[in-house]
Amino acid sequence: MGKFDGVLLVSDFDDTMVDTSSLYRDPQRRLPPVPAYTVERLRYFMDNGGRFCLVTGRSWQIMRPFIGGVPTNGPCAVANGAGIIDIATEEFLYRRFLPPEAIGHLEEVIARFPDLTCELFRGDHKADVIHPIPFTVDHAEGARYTYRVIEDPRETEAEVIKILFEGEHAFLRELEAYIRSRPWFAGYELAFSGKHLMEMTALGANKGEVTRKLMELLGASPEHLYCAGDQENDLPMLRIGKESFAPANAIPAVLQSGVTVVRSCGEGAVGEVVDHLDRRYS
Repeated sequence: MGKFDGVLLVSDFDDTMVDTSSLYRDPQRRLPPVPAYTVERLRYFMDNGGRFCLVTGRSWQIMRPFIGGVPTNGPCAVANGAGIIDIATEEFLYRRFLPPEAIGHLEEVIARFPDLTCELFRGDHKADVIHPIPFTVDHAEGARYTYRVIEDPRETEAEVIKILFEGEHAFLRELEAYIRSRPWFAGYELAFSGKHLMEMTALGANKGEVTRKLMELLGASPEHLYCAGDQENDLPMLRIGKESFAPANAIPAVLQSGVTVVRSCGEGAVGEVVDHLDRRYS
């Protein structure tokens, strides 16, 4: 028996576990490792019975190159809540793809914003991009994935797990308002995962619902669920934790949401979360 038996800790990856923003300051686009303190404390947590899972906005093809550097002993929730991956087999344990009519809805959006940049992440772990911009190239280089450029969303050859819109923040807010105004929006989720990134997934495919699914798969209870995140798309997850945490570098909306604020991600934020749990379960 371990002191953390029955405890489930879930965390976002980018700018919660790792300082992803440093990618755009590094000409070689090298992602720093998970801070040593976080690695040490997560191993302690898991060695004493705790379960730790990532709940990331990244699709699996973007998370896969980095998963080996993350101490984890559970499945990985991906695509902002649209799927759960068994890390050993790379198979979906759960998935909620966009409906078939999403392609037509995207065409409507492109007709309104002809220069729109978006990435379509597919269920076969591949990506298609419409109108790539320099940010798209930087994003792909930093995340170590490749994509195919297409002109029409109907060229996509597989089910789509999420659509990622890219651009300046003011433009994405305009785009958000337009999408939310459409009569078909009731079938979707829309959330920012960064200043230049906005994600569209199927209704119910958000980090809160996928965390509930993780609890079901792992036999965990809400009384022993703890969550950590830094961005707008993390809020549905942070709202359901028994206690939730945010690194000091989180956006204001997260810092003001009632979370417990810990050190910044680069200083070992998730390691400090384990320190809090160590005291709670002493």
